[in-house]
Amino acid sequence: MRFLTPDVAIVHVASGTVMPGQQDLEPERNSVQTLVAAKHNGQRFLVAFQKTLAQFIGRPEMGQELMEELRKKL
Repeated sequence: MRFLTPDVAIVHVASGTVMPGQQDLEPERNSVQTLVAAKHNGQRFLVAFQKTLAQFIGRPEMGQELMEELRKKL
């Protein structure tokens, strides 16, 4: 998370999905997300959300690194 101002923050995250009944991540569902949060009247709100599938075309080692990082969070 990085505060752009005291009332506005931007967050970049990588996420994975474990489907119901499964024990491991589905690599084709990995994504990179950007969220923007703003504070208004003392409350924080998500004001923007963007999600892109994490496809490392031609760089399979980067996809594997992401899977290893996400598995640590399971």
